[in-house]
Amino acid sequence: MQVGLTLDLRNAATRRRPWREFWEDGLWLLAEAEALGFDSVLLQEHFFMDDGYAPSLPVFLALLAERTQRIRIGSYLYILPLHHPAALAQETAVLDQWSGGRLEVTVGLGHRLAEYRAFGIDPATRASRMEEALQVLRLAWTQRPFDFQGEHFQLQGVEVRPEPLQVPHPPLWVGATTAPAARRAGRHGAFLAGASVDPSVYEDYREAWRASGRAPSEARASSAFSLTTTREDPEAVWTRNRELYFERWDFYRRIRSELGDPSLAVGSQADTAGAHPEAPSPEAYRENEIIGSPEEILEFLRPRVTELGLTDVVLNGPASGIDWRGEGYESVRCFAEEVLPALREL
Repeated sequence: MQVGLTLDLRNAATRRRPWREFWEDGLWLLAEAEALGFDSVLLQEHFFMDDGYAPSLPVFLALLAERTQRIRIGSYLYILPLHHPAALAQETAVLDQWSGGRLEVTVGLGHRLAEYRAFGIDPATRASRMEEALQVLRLAWTQRPFDFQGEHFQLQGVEVRPEPLQVPHPPLWVGATTAPAARRAGRHGAFLAGASVDPSVYEDYREAWRASGRAPSEARASSAFSLTTTREDPEAVWTRNRELYFERWDFYRRIRSELGDPSLAVGSQADTAGAHPEAPSPEAYRENEIIGSPEEILEFLRPRVTELGLTDVVLNGPASGIDWRGEGYESVRCFAEEVLPALREL
């Protein structure tokens, strides 16, 4: 079992900080994850957000490469249809070389209409762009030069240098909240970064992986969970940070509804999570934030690891606005010391 940590780097409006101070705190916590025993630290990507949600992904990945020695670093995720895949292949090859071969690359469709409009890309082409971009990305990493002719990308004699340090290329993950997206990951021989607690999504991934002629034992599947490990009363933690948790989750409701994407099925009740009314209260998302003792966190994780067949778990770290050097660090440290060792044995 591999365990990663991700932060969303959102400078919360209700607890706004000077930008560099805010980023330094986030980078400090991610770098500390190496000493705490995590396997990877992962950064997210968005564009043109009023709270600066996850901007300039390669800048922060390069900074993490400098501030760490062994832990793997990665995207969680690049919005692939908003990138030219050959340029992204070059960017990630540089990062892989610079980090000493520690890069993980996760890509996905994205769900925010404003980002597609800003880049002048029709969101109706998301799936077809994703299919072509996955092909181009792998070609650009492994063939020099390469050609590609598709609906969205036409490339001839393109040579991407440097090549990645990892052979044949960095581990490639595809984010998925639905079965069709999971099958796409399997078809392309990518690992699955799941955002669902529906076992059928993960089984569809494994079926597509097997159908592509790959060994079942080589498939990997992850899921992210928002976990706060604490000896404090969970309701006290929830009450103190409820507005931050609300913004973490309601953002996804808003952007996914704009494009008609299904709500995220997360939290402890997969059949009701995401089924929120318009303008819900923070309590609508209480089930999405798992707050409890190390024993309670393990009790929550064990059946999900088994039911979903997970090889990897991602800790969706303390919500932005929580003191990452204080309360946030203590939660991550408690998880690393009292949950992570038992999680590795699952």
